[in-house]
Amino acid sequence: MKNEKGFILPVTVAISFLFFLVFTFQLNMYVTERAFYKETEELLILDNLMQIGVSDVLDGLLHTETIETINTLVEYPNGTVTFSFSTLSATKTKVIVSCITTNHRKYSAEFTYNHETKKMENWLDHR
Repeated sequence: MKNEKGFILPVTVAISFLFFLVFTFQLNMYVTERAFYKETEELLILDNLMQIGVSDVLDGLLHTETIETINTLVEYPNGTVTFSFSTLSATKTKVIVSCITTNHRKYSAEFTYNHETKKMENWLDHR
């Protein structure tokens, strides 16, 4: 027992240091994953808003013969959707859909609606 000369203290410090490193690493991974999941949730909310908005636009365009240049703002629980219509020709209308979440994330898209075929054409994303 007289030959130990301080063996326990360095081992305790080394094990404590390893525990601290593992704890710090795990904490960093948790923070990173939490930010990733928050960002993913925001993107899913934006995609959902865009799908709802485009669905509403298409429902409105199916029942309308003539479109003037108008801007419409629709509020949803997760954000707002803005529609902008402009007539390109007698059979085509350009539609711009912009979505903004409650956390101020933005996503917009534009497409051309053909009144003869009743279909969307030339979809273009703006993220």
